[in-house]
Amino acid sequence: MTALGCAQFIVRLVQARDGKQETRQWSGLELLRSLAWLKRMNARGYDVTVRPAGPHGLVLLDGLQQADVQRLDARGWQSAAVVEVQHGRFQAWIKLSVHPVTDALRGQATSCLAAELCRSGSAITVAEFGALPGLTCHAPRMAEGPAARYALLQASSGAVAAAAAPCLERMAHLPDPPLPPRLSMPQGAVRKRSSGRAR
Repeated sequence: MTALGCAQFIVRLVQARDGKQETRQWSGLELLRSLAWLKRMNARGYDVTVRPAGPHGLVLLDGLQQADVQRLDARGWQSAAVVEVQHGRFQAWIKLSVHPVTDALRGQATSCLAAELCRSGSAITVAEFGALPGLTCHAPRMAEGPAARYALLQASSGAVAAAAAPCLERMAHLPDPPLPPRLSMPQGAVRKRSSGRAR
């Protein structure tokens, strides 16, 4: 949480068996104080994930391999935090800025990141919620019982990626995409108003 640098977080609990969901919005301190309750819910079969609340400057990549994390780091896309969610599979929070970044710019920066990793062969996706370290995942294909693996925090520098600022600056100077064509009505045409009565 310190590495992400956010004041508020959305915590999502999903019952793996039936998909029942509930969410909480907490400050970092409130989240820490709720860890005992989250551990109990996790033990009852709930998966617990987290994301920043409100505008932010972070992108979360899922499905990374160790080589992908190293490749990002070598190309200036250092991770603010890295979580190993299962053996050999990682999630990486990339900090584009300490200030909020618009959804449009974050989306464009994500495209840059995807281009950096397109040849890796990993099943990499952009995620909204990330695993909470110290808890287990009950999703299909994951081990259960004593063999269940805890999500482990591998790195938490909290650093803004060195490649982020130049990327965002380039994106900010790109022309806006063209607006979709508007539907026009023939001249003289009158739009009929529905009377609400069945005909």
